[in-house]
Amino acid sequence: MECFGLDWYIGSLASFRLVEMNSISAIYQGQLDSLENIKVSPFSRAYTFSDSVYEVIPYFDGVPLCFQMHIERLKLSLEMSGISVDIAIVQTEIQKLALELNSKNGYVYFQISRGVDELRSHLHQDDMVAERFGYVVSTDLFSNPISAMLCADNRWAHCNIKSTSLLGNVLLMNQARSQGCKEIVMHRNNYLTEAGASSVFYLNAEGIVRTSALNENILPGITRDILINALADGPFKVEEGKCNVGDFDSSPCIWLSSSTKGLLPLNKVIGTKYIYEESNESFEEINKIFNAAVQSHLLAAI
Repeated sequence: MECFGLDWYIGSLASFRLVEMNSISAIYQGQLDSLENIKVSPFSRAYTFSDSVYEVIPYFDGVPLCFQMHIERLKLSLEMSGISVDIAIVQTEIQKLALELNSKNGYVYFQISRGVDELRSHLHQDDMVAERFGYVVSTDLFSNPISAMLCADNRWAHCNIKSTSLLGNVLLMNQARSQGCKEIVMHRNNYLTEAGASSVFYLNAEGIVRTSALNENILPGITRDILINALADGPFKVEEGKCNVGDFDSSPCIWLSSSTKGLLPLNKVIGTKYIYEESNESFEEINKIFNAAVQSHLLAAI
């Protein structure tokens, strides 16, 4: 049985080091080139209005993790945004980019905007040609817990769309960075929503794995889904629902999940009394179960 090297993935740090920085491959409207040669119009609606959606697909030894789940989420974002594009072309272009990894670890970023205006206008033409752009990066990621800041979620009301309109996330995450944090944990009226670029899980005082139920304020994370399904038949009870951030004060472990973080523990959450128990055996077991599930998904993709 082939085993994929997941040290890059499990418990990896949010920041990363680019490998071969000067040779990032990109694609624009079907044309593969180096990233530095890609030219985009200033009237791209992605540029003027963030009128675009995106997807990030991780690869391990050149094999995609849950490729079709990412495509289905992209299709849903496109549908909710009213952007029309041939998804078969999108899949082909993503796969073309992935070949540039040469069986290495990395990810493909792919973005689709509504198109390019003749002149900036809130009202778009009905016959616009969708604008497709993507790039691929091979990466080394490092596994160390990070700190986060608790903050009120002031984003727009449709965060279940994977939109490039991320100003709310950007402002809050950079505010947190000034406090020495690499992430944020957001809440609405003291009920957990998600992190700036991740889903959030925690163990409560009774040892139950808790996370927010999906709604319009929460992105349906692929890694989130992998973890929940992996834990379904195991010793850990998982509850999705309304999670009061007051639970953090008695939690032994809070962690993030995303395509580029895997499961990443938080060692501190500013604004709470949370204390990370590094020796917590429950999280270590959850991590092992998750790792096994990821391996299974990768083997199924070969």
